[in-house]
Amino acid sequence: MLELINKRLDEPELRELLSYAVFPDEDVLNAVIEQYRTEPELRLYGYLEEGVWIGVIGCAQDQEMPDALRVRHMAIAPDERGLGYGRGIILKLLAMEKPAMLMADADAEGAEFYRNIGFSVMSTGENAFGAEGASEQFVCIFHAEEEETEE
Repeated sequence: MLELINKRLDEPELRELLSYAVFPDEDVLNAVIEQYRTEPELRLYGYLEEGVWIGVIGCAQDQEMPDALRVRHMAIAPDERGLGYGRGIILKLLAMEKPAMLMADADAEGAEFYRNIGFSVMSTGENAFGAEGASEQFVCIFHAEEEETEE
């Protein structure tokens, strides 16, 4: 079950999950948590299965394209990776938010994940500097298909 968790980020399990999606620095994590708590346009969802938090996904309407939703953060618990939860969370987010387009910025590893679940992936031509040095950055785009209704 995907549920809104913006106001529950004091819970250690949720805080830990979000920490996997942000730069590994306590100050950065605290700043991101404060953004989700105070900025109503930002939504952070947690995926709960059998009483265990499996993953989180944060999103907001894209500033330049109002029909697009931008993924800001996404993380799956390390023990649950590779089991389809990431794809499932994306599908649940699409069903709940119903955007025409879903976008995400990613490093090479994230871009591979998005490519594998049907996103178009393009290099931005830029590098970002993280804990492991410079890494190529990508923009990932998924065009939600209109469901055809049978009459």
